Amino acid sequence: MKNQEVKMKILKIASSVAISLFILILVLSNVYTLKTGEEAVIIQLGKYHSTINKPGLHFKIPFIQKKVIVNVNEIKRLEFGFRTENGNQYKEIEDELMLLTKDGALINAETVFQYRISNPELYLFKVDDQIGTLKLMAESVRRRVIASYNIDDVMLTKKEQIQEEMKTELQKLCDTYKIGIQIKAVQLQDVVPPKAVDAAFKEVINAREDKESRINQAKTVANEIIPKARGKAQQMINEAEGYKQKRISEAKGDVASFLSIYEKYVQGKEVTRARMYLETMEEVLPKMDIYIVDKSGNTLKYIPLERNIVSTDKKAGE
Repeated sequence: MKNQEVKMKILKIASSVAISLFILILVLSNVYTLKTGEEAVIIQLGKYHSTINKPGLHFKIPFIQKKVIVNVNEIKRLEFGFRTENGNQYKEIEDELMLLTKDGALINAETVFQYRISNPELYLFKVDDQIGTLKLMAESVRRRVIASYNIDDVMLTKKEQIQEEMKTELQKLCDTYKIGIQIKAVQLQDVVPPKAVDAAFKEVINAREDKESRINQAKTVANEIIPKARGKAQQMINEAEGYKQKRISEAKGDVASFLSIYEKYVQGKEVTRARMYLETMEEVLPKMDIYIVDKSGNTLKYIPLERNIVSTDKKAGE
């Protein structure tokens, strides 16, 4: 009897230990840690339950809940025209390279879309094939945006604008389909013409560079000539303005003189006429030969004493 009691106690202790170990293992297996930037999506009985985004230790209910941890800070890449394998190995994908521009030209454009998971719930439950869906949308946006620009815009002048437009358009599609993805950046890499037309394209580039060089030379010459011409024009304008002010001042003076005379004339017309006549004669007579005429109209002879006196003085002086 004693042996049986001992065996029973041992079995009880062993079962208790086994149950305790099982419970401990079960608890430990359902405790998990979230790092900064990670979020845990809790699935309860096959349906979405909640999202936990606080770093630290967390616990889920065994057998009832499952967790899916998503790093929402990780920047992922979607590549077109090439693949980066094992971190550094480059592999070209010819089927994805060639694109058609607005002016009917063909170009090879390697493109990189950078994105992150912004809403784990939508990312996991809204779309079945998230990456496949994103790739189809990115390819559509990529081809449509490139098709709205000329080849010069894509390769030279509007590359940044095209990248920003691709980013905006793809983000709109992601928001429309609610796939929980945020587009961080778009990069056009190695935008070059196809190999079949590379030589002709280089000739076009050289011609364009020559054109730009000649335009710059013309601008340099223009920058030398135009300031001189403007300076000369300004000088002529200043001279004309000075002459204008002079003529205006003279005219104002003449007007003032005339008005002054007119006021006096109005006050005494006969007197003013006589004075004006005498002043005029004073100016005119010294320059003219003088003849004396009698009432009958006959010219009288007279000796111009002043002239003789002047001529005598000159001889004496000599």
